[in-house]
Amino acid sequence: MRKRVISAKIRKTDDEMEETATQICTSACQSLLDSLTVADQQITARLAVCATKEAPFGHLRPVMKVLEISCHGVPWILGSLLLFSLSHKPQDIVVAVNLLGALLFDIVVVCILKLMFRRTRPSHNVMDMFAAPSVDKFSFPSGHSTRAAMMGWFLCAHFFSTRQLCCFLVCLWSIGVSSSRILLGRHHVFDVICGFLIGLAAYHVYMIYIWISQETCLGYLDTYFGHFHL
Repeated sequence: MRKRVISAKIRKTDDEMEETATQICTSACQSLLDSLTVADQQITARLAVCATKEAPFGHLRPVMKVLEISCHGVPWILGSLLLFSLSHKPQDIVVAVNLLGALLFDIVVVCILKLMFRRTRPSHNVMDMFAAPSVDKFSFPSGHSTRAAMMGWFLCAHFFSTRQLCCFLVCLWSIGVSSSRILLGRHHVFDVICGFLIGLAAYHVYMIYIWISQETCLGYLDTYFGHFHL
């Protein structure tokens, strides 16, 4: 009987120690996360040099806005639809269809993540974005950064694979768009970095699991392609 009591006390002590260790670990992780969040906010505030017209580099705000619009979802979706309507060769049609598919996949991924994390945008952000949906009030991840990374890789792989200069310019554009999100004060630094990495990962996932083959694409769109006598 005495052994059972001692054994019970030992188990109780072990449970208490485990619970205490868990609390300490949780507290340490939360403290680290809070510190990183504060650091992210401070760095973001310092780098938002085009956030307003009165900012140190406010005169460059129009340039940043052009970069912003150049990676907006609406022009890209309309462009992919136009490319599809102008394509006649099967291989070109497949690329156009998958360009649209990749754009839609990117939008779905970003919307889900924004609704999951619901991180607010930087306090110095001026909400004057072109055609911004309601979900865009959240900051993580940066949708422009995910799209810039994904479309940059897509363009280099399927449009300019043999043109190094064009790929270099596309990469500059992709980095420029992502950087503009910080300079305009639209997003925190962490949102942009993670957004860019998510965009690269999303492209990889799309290519492996979602890419629509030429046979499947032409099979679904046989009626449309019949008018072009392919």
